[in-house]
Amino acid sequence: MSERDMAMMYAAHDAFRRDLRALATAPDPERWTQFRTQLSVHHTAEDVVLWPSLRRRGVSAQLVEAMAAEHDRIDPLLAQVNRAFDTAGPEAARPTLVALSELLHNHLHHEEQETLPLINDREWSLLDREMRRRIGIRGLRSYYSWLLRDVEGERRRRALSTIPGPLRLVIS
Repeated sequence: MSERDMAMMYAAHDAFRRDLRALATAPDPERWTQFRTQLSVHHTAEDVVLWPSLRRRGVSAQLVEAMAAEHDRIDPLLAQVNRAFDTAGPEAARPTLVALSELLHNHLHHEEQETLPLINDREWSLLDREMRRRIGIRGLRSYYSWLLRDVEGERRRRALSTIPGPLRLVIS
């Protein structure tokens, strides 16, 4: 896997963790909408491109099924948080946000430890293409701004180095 691909995947995972920490502390509908949108793009791309490719390549069926099952356990919590925000308000979403945070943290850790090292360059390319397709050209600025929110120092420099030059000027 290329350094760029790994940096972007970890940056996205860090952004999910960051947002869930913030949301569990201070539930905010706008931040929730950004988080939910980005997680949906990320997980759907993995479901559509990555898990099938790993299966075809003969990666442990047990591992791939575990990754897919973890996504399936996350989805109902996302729906619960949506309902809480829509019907009872931000504070009502807090307990589910805490549960979601724990479940997603465990999933991301599992993925980073066992799955990311197995992804080959072709699969990274397919995943990147699918995510860009789902984000759309108009959504790239929003995506990268979300990704880099509150990221500073060396981590920000490393993440920015993976972003196309013209777009980097707009978001840095």
